[in-house]
Amino acid sequence: MKLAEREWKWVEEASAKELVALASKQLRLDITAVDATPENVSALEFGNLLHVELTEIFEEVFPPGTSLAEELADQVQLCRAFSDPAQVLDVVTKRVAAAASRFPRNAADLKVGDNKGDVLDPFILAANFELLSSCSLGRTVETSLSHKVLMKVEDLVGNMHETLLGAMRGNFKIPEPRRGLGGTKEVIQPYSNPFPGADIGQVPAPENPSAIRLFQVKNKTGSAKGGDGARLGRQLKLLEQTYGAKTFFVAIVGNTLRGHRSKGAVLRESPNTAVLVGEAALSELGRSKSGAELLLRTYRRAFRVAAAQAGYDFDAVAFTVQAEFHSEAEAAGTDFVDAWLQEAMGGPRSEQDSRYQDPGNA
Repeated sequence: MKLAEREWKWVEEASAKELVALASKQLRLDITAVDATPENVSALEFGNLLHVELTEIFEEVFPPGTSLAEELADQVQLCRAFSDPAQVLDVVTKRVAAAASRFPRNAADLKVGDNKGDVLDPFILAANFELLSSCSLGRTVETSLSHKVLMKVEDLVGNMHETLLGAMRGNFKIPEPRRGLGGTKEVIQPYSNPFPGADIGQVPAPENPSAIRLFQVKNKTGSAKGGDGARLGRQLKLLEQTYGAKTFFVAIVGNTLRGHRSKGAVLRESPNTAVLVGEAALSELGRSKSGAELLLRTYRRAFRVAAAQAGYDFDAVAFTVQAEFHSEAEAAGTDFVDAWLQEAMGGPRSEQDSRYQDPGNA
């Protein structure tokens, strides 16, 4: 929390020119862009500008036809968001690269997931083939492969939101209760679980210096499981009563509260909690109208670097999978959808029926 306070204080007190000088230095650019930066503007105000606004300012000092203005706008937003953008990007890039190493690379990877029982659904495959892919083996493989990859990316991004948002200036990530110290998810315990129900904390803002802000963060409005809303509401109410905290229940992705599965349950238990989604949520978490951009900027830079490091060639993998499916279908004397049906659904009864299994080995 002390570190979050220091980082927030810097961006509040530094000038826009200091922010641009820092970003330029990190990109190893000359500091001519500092001359185009407005006078008497704080780093916070300038860093909160939208990416397009920053780019327009920097285009005046860089040669036309180059991407330098956009790159500097990227870095200014990153320096506004994080005290050490390189360290944050390194963490995210490594996670993305690790996930990419588990992307499917052949037919076997596409057919069966990390869990041996998680097989490619032959009925969904048939729908893909008939409805979406005009009965083309190649298009079916590409669509199925894309779905598999994007599902892994979705899991990755959902887990990274808290890490990134918790590292933003003025914020701190709240760890899970520590084992061995009596920590539980339901009870406030100062050393092991001071903020149950919250994922991210935010140091007080100058306009309300006594109030800490605590956020429960979900990826989407439907992320909370049934019954979680009431439990989270009770926890957020307890945080308000104990610390005088301002509490928030936020979903990162979305543009409306309509259809929010947990809003009603949370507000019944904790009426003072603000339930937010989309830009409204990220403007509070980032304390900026460009909060969504600050988060996206980090992901895009990390994805770009990870793509170069991982060397995942989607087209080559799709071609390999297509050839394997075609060969198996020819050997079975049928099309690849029917061939996969037998492989996905068939097997010895002892593997499929609990009545035939040894209870000790089930």
